[in-house]
Amino acid sequence: MRILIVDDESDIRRILRILLEKANYEVIEAQDGLTAIECIKNDRSIDLCIMDVMMPNMSGIEATAAIRGFS
Repeated sequence: MRILIVDDESDIRRILRILLEKANYEVIEAQDGLTAIECIKNDRSIDLCIMDVMMPNMSGIEATAAIRGFS
């Protein structure tokens, strides 16, 4: 299973990556909503997205709405 972690704080992404990889998940990271949208557009093999709500430039809610518009 491939999981996309979206958070503007690198420490949170790192901790989640460590925990998920220990559980044998493949992890992809994005630092903001815009990057997350591009990741999902370009890689349709992502099974799950863990998205922070409060991020600069585009909130997690806005990014999720944009992703739902094409997925």
